[in-house]
Amino acid sequence: MKPKNLILTIVLVCLVELNVNAQIQPPNAGFENWVSVGAFQNPENWSSFNNFFSYGVPEMSFKTADSHSGFALRLISDTATIPPPLGTNVLDTLAGYVFLGGADMNNPGIAYTDRPVLMKAFVKGTIISGSEAYIIATLRKWNSITNTRDQVGQAMYFFANSIATYTEVSVAFNYTLSVLPDTLEIKLMGGNVGPGGVIKPGNEIFIDDISFTFPVGIKEENSDQPIVTISPNPTSGKLIVSSLEKINLIEIYNILGEKVLSVNYPIQSGSNEIDLTNYHRGVYFLKTFCSGKTNTEKIVLQ
Repeated sequence: MKPKNLILTIVLVCLVELNVNAQIQPPNAGFENWVSVGAFQNPENWSSFNNFFSYGVPEMSFKTADSHSGFALRLISDTATIPPPLGTNVLDTLAGYVFLGGADMNNPGIAYTDRPVLMKAFVKGTIISGSEAYIIATLRKWNSITNTRDQVGQAMYFFANSIATYTEVSVAFNYTLSVLPDTLEIKLMGGNVGPGGVIKPGNEIFIDDISFTFPVGIKEENSDQPIVTISPNPTSGKLIVSSLEKINLIEIYNILGEKVLSVNYPIQSGSNEIDLTNYHRGVYFLKTFCSGKTNTEKIVLQ
């Protein structure tokens, strides 16, 4: 059974312009703030293998002033012997691993409900031939049927070669589901610490100033706003736009900020239908012009 569609009555804020970078950024992604973990340190709001220092895990991630700005994160890969229960007292190759949120690796990440377009970061470092390192941001949504978090979208930067000086890198989020996420995970690896991954000693990776880019930002004005009703939202295609005032223009933008629809004839007050049936599922932004004001609301097409 499909959930009932909710009618949302929204007082829309007035837009001055479309811009980017106005949504929520990952916390402490510039690695300026640090907290003690035994004799080691973690970036505040992040965890790492350093959390398991009491089990004999060596320090593999570090605070460093060799940064793009302020402080940065340094990750290495090296050989070490870890005693039980986490190890077997056999020399092994390990890599630094830092992840957003608490140290519970069975419940990673933080609460998050945005859909960024790009992930950016400043990076440099040494990659040993045949080795690798990663920055991976994953957006997930809880699935009450399977009791798992489905992947909504992901952006992954792959370190394939050494980089001598700090360089800005940018990778796009690839979305596989149209729903809004509820969780953000970010994993920073000085080697491939995933199942079956190959780690070689000698990697030294520096990561700083991770940020997200968004398609649309909202700027508010302290003025009276027209009341617009959007229903249903999410929608399967037919969208009802109602206003107490005449709407002179409606524009709809996709997640990349590209205009995909323009209704430029005057729409009288009351209810008016917008047909999005033939558009791809995903997040869109509906922009209305009425009474000299410009307003925007996020809509989800399922």
